[in-house]
Amino acid sequence: MSGEQDGRLENAVRFPLSPEHESALRTLAEDVLRRSFEVLARERVIPRSKYRPWTQIGRDYYGDSAGREGRLAEALEAAVPDRFVRVPIDVTIEYPWGYGHALLEAAVACATIAEEPYDVSSPSVRRVVDEFIEKIQVAPATTLLQVVTDIDVVSNQGGESNSAPLGETLRVADVDIVRVGSNAEKYIEQEIRSAGYEVERVHVVNSPGPTSLLVARVTEAISFDARSRKARRQLRNVMTALRLATGVSAFPLITIEGEPGNVRSMHPQIEPHALRWIRHAYRSVVLRASDVASLEVLCSRVDEWLGDDDLETNPLRIAIGRLNRSMDGPSTTVADIVIDLSIGLEATLSGTDTSEVGLRLRARAADLLAAVDDPGDTIYDDVKALYEIRSAIVHGSVLKLSRLTRLISGVSSADRGDNPGEQVALALDRWRDLLRRAILARAALAAESSPWPLKDSIDVDRVLRTKTERAAWLDHIHRYWADAGLAVVLDPVSPLHLTLSSAAD
Repeated sequence: MSGEQDGRLENAVRFPLSPEHESALRTLAEDVLRRSFEVLARERVIPRSKYRPWTQIGRDYYGDSAGREGRLAEALEAAVPDRFVRVPIDVTIEYPWGYGHALLEAAVACATIAEEPYDVSSPSVRRVVDEFIEKIQVAPATTLLQVVTDIDVVSNQGGESNSAPLGETLRVADVDIVRVGSNAEKYIEQEIRSAGYEVERVHVVNSPGPTSLLVARVTEAISFDARSRKARRQLRNVMTALRLATGVSAFPLITIEGEPGNVRSMHPQIEPHALRWIRHAYRSVVLRASDVASLEVLCSRVDEWLGDDDLETNPLRIAIGRLNRSMDGPSTTVADIVIDLSIGLEATLSGTDTSEVGLRLRARAADLLAAVDDPGDTIYDDVKALYEIRSAIVHGSVLKLSRLTRLISGVSSADRGDNPGEQVALALDRWRDLLRRAILARAALAAESSPWPLKDSIDVDRVLRTKTERAAWLDHIHRYWADAGLAVVLDPVSPLHLTLSSAAD
């Protein structure tokens, strides 16, 4: 083992092996590989193409092809019992079964890529055995990747996004944001070795707009499920913060979960998301190092609002969930997105009073979200249009295309569109922006020692009818975000880029 590997092992070791156990595990690992290579060669599973070096049990070969895997599992339990404890279930880190297949698949792939013989004496195969010995001594690791649209990274403050190299990276709240363009597979493979070969290009190539890879890594002696939840929480916080701060139209193309390195005790889980074949409009954001501090503040706030208890609800959690669902959800129909956005606004602004919800929403939105270049009357009319469409959908009315077109074309942002598809995209974006700003306003009003707590019932409409009290609430909202260095998040977002028409941006 090299000096660099020795240093990593010394710093990260959690489950040290005795010399006797290490020697026994090496011998068993080589025996498993020797016997398995013979079986795979006889069954014509190997040699592999360099374009498909990775194999998978159940797809490319049968489980009994990995000879003596049971003996290897027994030896692992004996060598590092704290890692493979099975009861109680809530402290189980992982199970010893499957490491024989993990060794075999890593060895086949590495030998194929290195163009070396499938033999335990090959340098690539010997490195796999070394990695196996190191892997079982350190805390297990999970890497979660998400390829997302419309996010660009420029590390040089004065640089332009169109000249930045691929691989530019910013780290925000323990998540790396990597500029990948149309070469996402290369960077996926760097993080999760086998996954790059499994991803279909149709799932990660998207235009127009930039593409980035979000990377969350969790290395901890806890179960796979617990590591997965932590990684997903990190990605959730960053994506939510970006949407709240910038109104970016980013959505995930594919999510991949797996382990770093070649020896994988679990196969990568690859989840393609709903494809948007025609994108009438989009809003991208360019991230620079100067943005990191404020984004991390917002990530911390998001983590507080959303928490980690799936059974607990509060207005902010519901509203943010619906904002994210309107962009990440499996359905891309107008009806589903309208319902999500209207529920988000209700959760944020309606409070506990259920009478005259539509009127209350548009009046409160007009009072709390008005800006110099976005007057309250315009907000009032746009929310009214949203709620008319929503009411027709959820109350079982027949919403004729002529009425839907009329309502959408009346939204303040829709007049930039040259065709119905663009007008729908512009209207949905307008409503998302109002929900985004409503979430930020409600969060400020619900903060500690603030005038509108999440759990208390007060007569909000009476407060907003009093000019001095309304001004005090608005001042509180702006001071709250200004003190966090995020005053700009309350501003309306810039117009979407239209991708099909000649209308000016």
